[in-house]
Amino acid sequence: MDESTTNEFSIERKPVQRYFYWVQIFMIVLVGIWFCGAGLPLAILHAFTLGPWLSRRQSAALHYRLDGTALRVDQGVFFLKRKTIPLDRVTDVVLAQGPLLKLCGIWELRVQTAGTGQSVPEATLYGVTDPEAVRDVLMTARDEAVSGGPADF
Repeated sequence: MDESTTNEFSIERKPVQRYFYWVQIFMIVLVGIWFCGAGLPLAILHAFTLGPWLSRRQSAALHYRLDGTALRVDQGVFFLKRKTIPLDRVTDVVLAQGPLLKLCGIWELRVQTAGTGQSVPEATLYGVTDPEAVRDVLMTARDEAVSGGPADF
């Protein structure tokens, strides 16, 4: 893959929107119960007011692309985050699907990198179309970035 190649990964927006919506509701219930006991009323209020709009905006803001020797991740509604991950630092790409992800019919790809000193992934890609193929593309591009040329298989 040469430096000028850009490959944007397709995202299943509706399932990702549904996933973000339910994560927001669950977090509001848990935090509301923990801190002030008002989790359920706050979750219901959020579900019918800000929740649909916010989850729709969150899923629309996601962009994942392979740009030469880097993975670029854009996300965020109120606080925008644009992250560039050099592929030669990627150690693994893990496919994961918890109960809520499974219910929404999507997977998350966790991009692990060397040298961050953290147990959390450097980036999490939600709802990419054909996640196994995306993982294979990322790992092949990583191998090319590490070796300095096309991977030999």
